[in-house]
Amino acid sequence: MKRRTLPHDQAGATAIEFALLAPVFLALLFGIVEVGRLLWVKQVLTETAYSTARCAALAAPCKAAADVQSFAAARALRWGLKLDAALVAYAPNITCDGNAASMQVTISYGFASPLTGFLPMLPTTVQGRGCFPKLS
Repeated sequence: MKRRTLPHDQAGATAIEFALLAPVFLALLFGIVEVGRLLWVKQVLTETAYSTARCAALAAPCKAAADVQSFAAARALRWGLKLDAALVAYAPNITCDGNAASMQVTISYGFASPLTGFLPMLPTTVQGRGCFPKLS
């Protein structure tokens, strides 16, 4: 029977390599997924804010501030994002992006991620802003 010495024994090397690399790989994988989700939420909020500002400027279904807020909540829900109407801020007749008499809508959304403790650079609040000039 041949005796193996510890420095030359390779049994279990793959398991140890996996144990060392798996946490790094999984953190990278889930980090990519969460950053993608963050970018998606930001895009949905920006598109919703722009569409809501356009609705307010045209004054078709968005005549009052409550109408603007409910339109924004419904528009975000079509994208799959449940939005509280109270998080929608509406500013009529302001100068926005150099355009006088514009409608501005700002939406703040709480971004919850299971990786917040591991990735401290993930924001807890995401904001989308949209402006549209008022058409007379």
